Order: sequence, then structure tokens, then C-alpha cells
Amino acid sequence: MYGTLAISHRALDDLTEAAGDDAIDELRTLARPLEGLRVLNLSVTAFGTGTAELLNSSVPLLTDLGLDCHWQVVRAPEDTLSVTRAMYQAMAGTNVTWTPDMTDRWLRYAEMNAALLTEPFDIVIVHDPQPAALRSYVEGVPDTRWLFHSHLDLSSAQEDVWLLVRRHIERYDGAIFESPSFTRADVNVPTYIVPPAIAPTGPRNMPLPDDVVRTMLERHGIDPERPIVCQVSPCDPGSDLLGAVDVYAAARERVPGLQFVLLLTTEPADPRARGCYDELARRSAEDRGLFVLSMGNEVGNVELNVVQRAADVVIQRGLGKGFGMWVSDAMWKQRPVIVCPHAGLQEQVVDGETGVIVETQEQFAAAIVGLLGDPGRARQLGAAGRRRVQQRFMITRYLRDYLRILGEMHRSA
Repeated sequence: MYGTLAISHRALDDLTEAAGDDAIDELRTLARPLEGLRVLNLSVTAFGTGTAELLNSSVPLLTDLGLDCHWQVVRAPEDTLSVTRAMYQAMAGTNVTWTPDMTDRWLRYAEMNAALLTEPFDIVIVHDPQPAALRSYVEGVPDTRWLFHSHLDLSSAQEDVWLLVRRHIERYDGAIFESPSFTRADVNVPTYIVPPAIAPTGPRNMPLPDDVVRTMLERHGIDPERPIVCQVSPCDPGSDLLGAVDVYAAARERVPGLQFVLLLTTEPADPRARGCYDELARRSAEDRGLFVLSMGNEVGNVELNVVQRAADVVIQRGLGKGFGMWVSDAMWKQRPVIVCPHAGLQEQVVDGETGVIVETQEQFAAAIVGLLGDPGRARQLGAAGRRRVQQRFMITRYLRDYLRILGEMHRSA
């Protein structure tokens, strides 16, 4: 067996202040018939992704609710890493070269991981497409229910790769997608919509004393007395990182002293991303107001929290895939946000009410200057953004959605 990840305990009651008594009571009511239900979550990594963040929050809370909930990471031999990376890119809409040999290696990867499933579970949830074929190699457990949870926008998945994966998804008892716009019309299993969510008490969002924020900023050379704009993004071309820097440069012409913090959640994974990273490094070396920080050894979730709390405006110039839930992190902190018209971002931000949605670099720069010059409107957008997160993107809502699905699966066993 893989071995269940050790996760810090989290108490549901700690969310009462953020979510309210009624939400907590509803979760306990939904969980009562599921006490002792053995649930396994399988993912491709334990850190550094939105999926990992959700599992790190939800698994211990489901355990606190009385379920026997586990999280394990599938194994990936060295010769399959390039295949699973290409699979992820193809399913997210990037065109890749996919060969019969890659199919064979992908299936061997799934078969190997299926052989490691030696413990009995009532429900197994496979997160994302890379390990999706695993279900096809597990036999002899008719009472186990299987769920495929996609955290990607599959609407523009590469067709040949999608058809390969779909054959295996059809062996599942249900599929979960983050948005109706992320799913596919040709999915032939019951589907459920569960938008992602944030944890208000976790390291990314917990309240921080002002002196901690100031100290961490100064440690990285950021001046807490000057205006700050930030963007959180993976290091990939879809995030338009260089475009974000151009937006900052244009806004700085009208706001002298403006600083821009670009927080990268992933390392560059391909030549295009590496080229982008190198250019960012060059430009930050030439511009004392531009800071490029990489999560991992350099900074972590607490630093992300600090940067967003210190920011006067948070932007998202581009988004290659998914929701970009760090935008909701910023909204929870009552930061005014400016985002591009990407499907996942548009579900979080209501233009003119909980943030600003614009498209061109000129519009982004003008919106930044406008919010910096109108603190009252910035506060109004920030307060409305926090309310929207509380209503739609809180971890308690995510748990409620999941408990209802798990209850349906359990009753059908």
C-alpha cells in the first residue's frame, strides 16, 4: 500500500466564526449517517497544487466529522513522469504529441498503482486524469464506489488523449467537475459540480499581526510604506507573467514608487516556461520595484498570506487553466482584485461588485491606478469580495457538497 499521508488535525469548530453555526450544524447532520465510512483520496502530489491544498484542508475536516478518510499519493516511476506531464497538459488544452508508446507507459503506470491498493475502502476518489486508468485494473471489489474528480477545465482537452482517458472514466460510478463549463458532453457517468474552496483558518488565510507582515516584507526587500500590487500564478505561459509585469510598469508611470510582487506557485516545467522565468529574473534584476518570489524553498503559504494582506491591489493578468483560487484567498482578505475574463475567475469575481474584470494591458493599468486613487471604492470591493467567498467558496460549502455525494454513493452500494 502507498501509506496514508500524515496530515495535521483540523477541528470543524474552528470554522464557526468564519462560516456560522448553521453551516457547521448542517455538516454534522449530513455526516452522521456516514460515520466510519472508509474513503480514500488518491492524488499525484502532496503539495504545491490546488488539489493538494483542498485535500490538505478537507481530509482532516472529514475525519473530524467522523468519516475514516485517507489521502495517499500515487507512485510515478521516472520513465512515466514525462508521460503524466504530457497527459496533464493535453487534458488542460495544450496540444502535445501523444504516441502509442506513451499510451503503453501510461497504462503500465495505472496497473502498477492499482496493484498497490491492498486495503478495503468504501469509496475511492481519484483526483485528476493522470491516474484515471487505475480503476480499470482493480477487480473483485464490487461494493467499492469510485469517483473521478477532475480539477481541470476539460472543455478543450486534446481529442485523442481525451478519448483515451474517457474509456477509463466510464468505469467510474460518478465524475466531479469544478464548473459546468469545465465538463464534457460525452461523459457517460453521473456528473456532479463541486467548485473549489479556500480554508479561512489555514496558513494562506489565517489572520497575521501587522508586525509579522512588516517583518516578512522587509526580509524580501519590499517597502511596506509604498503601494504594492501582487499576482499569484503558476510559472506557465497561460498566466501571462510578462504581461503582468508590463501592466505594473504602465501603472507605475502614473503611480511613482509602485511595487509589484509576483509570487510563483510552481517551477517552470518546460522550455517556454523556463524562458519566461529567465526573462522575469532579468527584469527584476533591473527594476528595484519588481519582486519575483518562488514558492517552495524560498517562500510558502504564510508568505503568500503576507503578500496578499500587504497588497493594495491583487491582479490576475492571465490564467491557463482551472479556477486560480488564490484570487478567492485575496478576496477573503478584503483585497480589491482585477482579473481577466477567464471562466474560473469570472465565477469568483462579479465585475463592478466584488472586483474588476478587464482584458487589455491598458485596461489593467488604468484599473490599478483607479483603485489606488480611490481607497473608498477599493474597500467596498474588498468587503463585497469577502462576502462572496463566504457564501460560495468557503471550505464548509465544499464539505457540504462532498458529504451529499458521498452519501449518495454509500446508499447505492
